[in-house]
Amino acid sequence: MKFIFIFFVSFLNLFISNRSLSAAEIINIKFEEMIIPISIDKLSKLETYKDDSTELTDWINSNGLKKIFELSKILEYPVFKERGFSKQILSSWIGRKVISELGKTIIVQGDKEGIIVSNTIKDLLLINNEVSTLDVLKAIPVEEIELDIDNLILIVSSWKRDLFEQQNLVDKLNEIEESKENLNINLEENLIITDSIMQSIIVTHREEPLALEFWKPKNLSDKELIIFMPGLGGDINNFSWIGEELSKRGWPVIFIDHAGSNSIALKDVMEGQKDLPEAHDFYLNRLLDLESVILAHENNKFSLSNSSYILMGHSLGTLIAFLYEGEFKQNNFETLCQNAFSDFALTNLSKLLQCQLTEVSLPIFNPSSNLSAIVGFNGFGSLIWPKERESGIEVPILLIGGTFDLVTPLMGEQFNLFLSNSYNSLNRFLVIEGASHFSPIRINNENFDGEKEEDVFRINQTFIGANPYNVQKLSIEIIIDFLEGLEEEQGLSTFYKQNEFELNFHILDSNNVKDMFKDQ
Repeated sequence: MKFIFIFFVSFLNLFISNRSLSAAEIINIKFEEMIIPISIDKLSKLETYKDDSTELTDWINSNGLKKIFELSKILEYPVFKERGFSKQILSSWIGRKVISELGKTIIVQGDKEGIIVSNTIKDLLLINNEVSTLDVLKAIPVEEIELDIDNLILIVSSWKRDLFEQQNLVDKLNEIEESKENLNINLEENLIITDSIMQSIIVTHREEPLALEFWKPKNLSDKELIIFMPGLGGDINNFSWIGEELSKRGWPVIFIDHAGSNSIALKDVMEGQKDLPEAHDFYLNRLLDLESVILAHENNKFSLSNSSYILMGHSLGTLIAFLYEGEFKQNNFETLCQNAFSDFALTNLSKLLQCQLTEVSLPIFNPSSNLSAIVGFNGFGSLIWPKERESGIEVPILLIGGTFDLVTPLMGEQFNLFLSNSYNSLNRFLVIEGASHFSPIRINNENFDGEKEEDVFRINQTFIGANPYNVQKLSIEIIIDFLEGLEEEQGLSTFYKQNEFELNFHILDSNNVKDMFKDQ
């Protein structure tokens, strides 16, 4: 809840500021049928007035909203610290959408799209390294700003509902009797390690060749090619553990380096050198990248005996796999997005990314029949395929997610994506308790055996979740068992509760997942 609150306040800061122009002096606090004006000076010192008896303080206390008094502390928190990155976010589709939607709560007369607020922040970033909410409030060049408490309460209620669903899911999983059958987890040792090589293929949709990392087994078998797509801002090095473990067991693995939305692009954005990627890079270029690799594979570019392939990805990479192989009907998609924003909740940030599809027209892809399966970490797509079996994908699916995912929640996104596929008895969902959106990402300099490796990705410890290396160990074992079962058309056993690598986990089928939605 702390993360969600801070995230909201971070964008609240966009609306609530020292400038030589005529600036706001009064905040009109609106709730129910009342409007109570309060000076910005008093708002900034709200906590010191919490024991006073006024119409506003009495209403706040009587409605159990004492946390509002802490707003004065939060107002001074520096929200924007990186000039370039902050400015790029404000100029992006996502930034504009967030400002526009939150503008229904923090209202500047005549500024429905948040242009005045956005320009105010940009001006402040020209002269300050850090900008707080209070800075923005004081600097907005209008005399009055309106804060709609009623709408704020609706937003908070939406957050509470989403968080309740997440907690209810965990409770349901833990209520199920622990399986008596044990899962045999035994990562093989002494296998021949494969070294990766960098390759590239010429593509028509990019100026530069498409960069690929190829893990080709030493003892080449006839196993399917695995094509892996990292998420937004992801690096192919983040997932080298997958390439190493699978190639040792005979699977050739190719990682696609999606220029324009990879780690290099994100770094350029943070340094102010480039704009934040938009829908073209998020979707169109990534889909064309995938198509180019599949066509190259079918034309024997990689010298493999098996023309079949398996798609694998993390987050946005998972969605790209489903978009390419599935059916996306855009008929009422924009309406679904509008409805989603009317009940705006930042507990599901993936909705913002999904709705960027309204900004781009996707070509019709004609995937071959050579797809064997899809494996995805932390996927999403509830707005794209809101109905059961709507994606039309019939091949076996293995999805992996955690109960600590604040970016693509299990209940709100990942389970929906799982059920959007046509029924297949081999479909499985691995739920790992405590795992986060970032658990699959290699985050420090140790491998499975404790040996030092180069740092490739750094994430604040708060968002990593439980035992990321153990999550990766468990994930790769389940993936191996799933892929090996495909050859014999034998699915993974469903385990309602198991413990391995100091983790509780559950392997669910479609019926199990449907049960999770009961009584929601």
